[in-house]
Amino acid sequence: MKFIATAGALLLASTFAHAQTSHWAFSYTGFYDQEAAAFLPDMRIDGSFTGVDANGDGLLERGELTSLLVGAKDYVACAAGSNAWYHCDADSFRFSAESGLSFSISEYSSDPEGLYGGGHFVTTGQMVYDYQFNPYGSSEHHVLWTDGTAISVSSALPGSESVPAVPEAPTWAMLLAGVGGIGLWRRRRA
Repeated sequence: MKFIATAGALLLASTFAHAQTSHWAFSYTGFYDQEAAAFLPDMRIDGSFTGVDANGDGLLERGELTSLLVGAKDYVACAAGSNAWYHCDADSFRFSAESGLSFSISEYSSDPEGLYGGGHFVTTGQMVYDYQFNPYGSSEHHVLWTDGTAISVSSALPGSESVPAVPEAPTWAMLLAGVGGIGLWRRRRA
């Protein structure tokens, strides 16, 4: 009897664990270029993120992320390469369907002497900041969020339309087959 209860619990838990993984794509459109003193309605920042709401509170936070792609860079994966002269990380992250998406990412580096370096920072709702410096000069670029900046967020896997909020049909079929198999095994033992 313990075996049947354990097997059933494992099957059910695996079904719900599969349903908790979230895959989302986002796009911000329309920014104010501070250096050009112009609103750029076609400028976009695209990305995606994946994570598991481990504590089930409906809020996906930095510690629950498995990836955060902004452009082509994964700011969760690159954190492992950070050292004294190079930093890359998703510094903060929060997402829920009710409160929306907010994050801060950064990547910056310099040589040990501090002669050459640069960085890229994004803080949603505020700005994108890029800078570079070398012995011959420096440059900065500020792109700001405005009331005209629009966001689009959709639940999706790369290459697919969307991820259902409940387990897919094959997952339910596997669960039912497993429960049916346990029922047959128990009936045969009786």
